[in-house]
Amino acid sequence: MACIGRNIVLVVLGNDLRGDDGAGILFGNLIREHTSLTVINGGNAPENITGLIVKKHPDTILIIDAMDFGGKPGDVKLVSSERLEKDAVSTHGSLKLFVEYLENMTGASIHILGFQPKNLGLGEEISPEVSESVRKTAMKIKDTASLSHTLKALKEE
Repeated sequence: MACIGRNIVLVVLGNDLRGDDGAGILFGNLIREHTSLTVINGGNAPENITGLIVKKHPDTILIIDAMDFGGKPGDVKLVSSERLEKDAVSTHGSLKLFVEYLENMTGASIHILGFQPKNLGLGEEISPEVSESVRKTAMKIKDTASLSHTLKALKEE
């Protein structure tokens, strides 16, 4: 189960020009609209934002991304950093190295919130299934407490 600290950084990843790969970016935009949680957009190059994340001194990092874990389009899965790439593959290559670096530099607890994509085609729109899932999940989160509650409702694997 996800352990949520007091200093949380949400790291959203994706490319909104590649259909459902924009799930993380959409999530971040929605969260920014109605919470004061720290959201950092890593786009499709998360290695470029490691310094910014480290400077925030987080005790918890939640990475939000489109991930293929064999579910139905729009399914949501919470994956622990230990199980990354065993159960789910990011659309941005190896998140494992990114996560390991952040764990070493921050000591933070790191979790990955993945949305199962349907379509990753260049120039495509985000699918209705993924868009609806991202919106429903994001709207449940108002603050740190509701983030913790939402993550606890998802069974981390």
